[in-house]
Amino acid sequence: MLGGGNYKMSNWFIEPTSNDTGGLYEFIRYTNVASEGLFFPLILLAIWMIVFVSLLFSGNLDRPSASKSWITASFIILISSIPLSLMDLLNSRYVYISILLLGIGIVWIVLESRE
Repeated sequence: MLGGGNYKMSNWFIEPTSNDTGGLYEFIRYTNVASEGLFFPLILLAIWMIVFVSLLFSGNLDRPSASKSWITASFIILISSIPLSLMDLLNSRYVYISILLLGIGIVWIVLESRE
C-alpha cells in the first residue's frame, strides 16, 4: 500500500514559507500563527508565574506579601501585553485579562490594608 496508489500525507503543522522566515517579526508572527495564537499568552503566563513566585519568596520569609507580588506580576504582564496587542501578536482579550488581574490585586491590597 505504501508503494503506490493514492497515498496522501496529512499535514500536522503549518510549514513555513520564505515569507514567514524573512525577518524576526515575520518569524515570531509565524510562530504565533502555528501555535494557533497561544504562544504569547503562554509566555505571559510563564512570566507572571515566575515573577509572582520569585517576589513571593524573595523578601521576608516570615510574612511574604502575596498581594504585592500579585500586583507586580500583573503589572508586568499588562505592560508586556499592550505592545504585543498593538503589533497584532496577541489577542486583545488577554490585555483585558491582565487588566482584570491587576484590578483583583488592587482590591486585594486595599482590603488587606484595612485590617
